[in-house]
Amino acid sequence: MSKQLAPKRAAGVDNTARRTWDKEEYRQKAEEKEKAAKGKGGDDDGEQEESAAEIRRRKRLERDPLHQGLIVERSNLRQRDYQIDLTSRLGKTQVVGFNTPLNQQAGWFCNVCNCVLRDSQSYLDHINGKWHNRALGMNMKVERSTLEQVKNKFDELKSRKSPPPDEYVPDGFDAAASAEAKEREEKREKRRRKAAEAAGGGGAAGGEEGGEMDPDMMALMGFGGFGTTKK
Repeated sequence: MSKQLAPKRAAGVDNTARRTWDKEEYRQKAEEKEKAAKGKGGDDDGEQEESAAEIRRRKRLERDPLHQGLIVERSNLRQRDYQIDLTSRLGKTQVVGFNTPLNQQAGWFCNVCNCVLRDSQSYLDHINGKWHNRALGMNMKVERSTLEQVKNKFDELKSRKSPPPDEYVPDGFDAAASAEAKEREEKREKRRRKAAEAAGGGGAAGGEEGGEMDPDMMALMGFGGFGTTKK
């Protein structure tokens, strides 16, 4: 007679309690690791920023006439006595390479600060800014004008003569093209005068003969019929 044995039970695992961690210890380790990484990277970045700032400061001092001893004191801000050229290179194509000089690259070049600005607005902001005017020996203070200076300025503006209408060339038009158009207009005017003189002489002769003008000459002068046709 066989005897049936009961199956063996697996060893029990106590999973009723959750594993505990020392949070304070790991928090301190994380903070130390973060401080070490931040301190190392911050030192490198700080050195780079300081070096870049020192380079900019050195270049500005090299351009400053007051620091070089060329002037004793900066003067007040003065009005420009030259015209700013913003349109001479407009619409032109230029090849720029690695060896292209700085003053021939695309953009607006400042020969005072030896830099290139990529758009006209940045160029205007630069030449009106503090560092550019310091390099020219000026501060950003404007001298207060007196009443006599204002009156003299008004008299100067009144005495200026405006350019004649035939010599005025609008912005964006070539002066040579305008001169050619003017020459063509003068030639047409000469032809009109000659035609008018010829028509006047022919009319006088025709009046003696019968009071009629040459139809071709009338058509050339722009005269048409007067409502009647000859039959």
